[in-house]
Amino acid sequence: MSDFDNVNNSDSFDEFFENIGYRFDESLDSGWERIAQSVKDIYHKTTDKLEDEISLPVAQKYVNEALQSFVTDNVKAILELRVEMHDDWFRLYCTVDAGGIYAEVASNFSLIHVQLDRNVQRFVFGQQTYTDILNLRCESFVKRQGIKLAIWFYHSVLKKDPLGFILSYVNIARPKDEVIYLDINRWLKNNKKIMSTLYKVQVNYGKLEEEQMVLKAQINYRDLLASSNNEDIISDDDEPQLMQGPINPVDDATEPSQE
Repeated sequence: MSDFDNVNNSDSFDEFFENIGYRFDESLDSGWERIAQSVKDIYHKTTDKLEDEISLPVAQKYVNEALQSFVTDNVKAILELRVEMHDDWFRLYCTVDAGGIYAEVASNFSLIHVQLDRNVQRFVFGQQTYTDILNLRCESFVKRQGIKLAIWFYHSVLKKDPLGFILSYVNIARPKDEVIYLDINRWLKNNKKIMSTLYKVQVNYGKLEEEQMVLKAQINYRDLLASSNNEDIISDDDEPQLMQGPINPVDDATEPSQE
């Protein structure tokens, strides 16, 4: 773990990912042939993914910087999107200005599933509490009363919360029951630093701690070694049959959302 002691000293979310990728490349500068052959020998013997797992702590401020950079700056209706992290849960704050409605809302969530790899970049949240309306302003009294009535109807009659609908309406995330799917590929796909890292390391799940999120990642040995030697050290024929699904499946946590 010593190679990753200084990852959290990065100045930005992008630099955090760049440092991860750099340290993997650096570790392959010496003894390449011996490392490559050893990895391939181990890979041939295994019946599942290699179990080397790395804990990558991501400070709360990095998560909020990422939300600002990849979501808030790209979605006109969202003025603010940020989180406050605690042990096993987080509070999401969202400020929306759309259709003559200005609303500041907040709700508590659990982190159900994280998947960050070359193909999918997804967070799945479970809503724990109804949404608190912290501030609500409308262009007319009638619209304001209509919104209050709609919220009452959601909570008292439907026994549901409107936050998922709101996030879907502004095209941020997709709700299903009390689960919200946030796919961030559309914002990450053109970020070469992050996507390059996700070809070397894949995040399979994560957990929340006070003011940080700890991502559990595995090294993509095939891509890491191939990218360093410009050849496929481990070919398709070498790959064992893998079980489909997440490491920690929870209900519909990995169901794809619609773009």
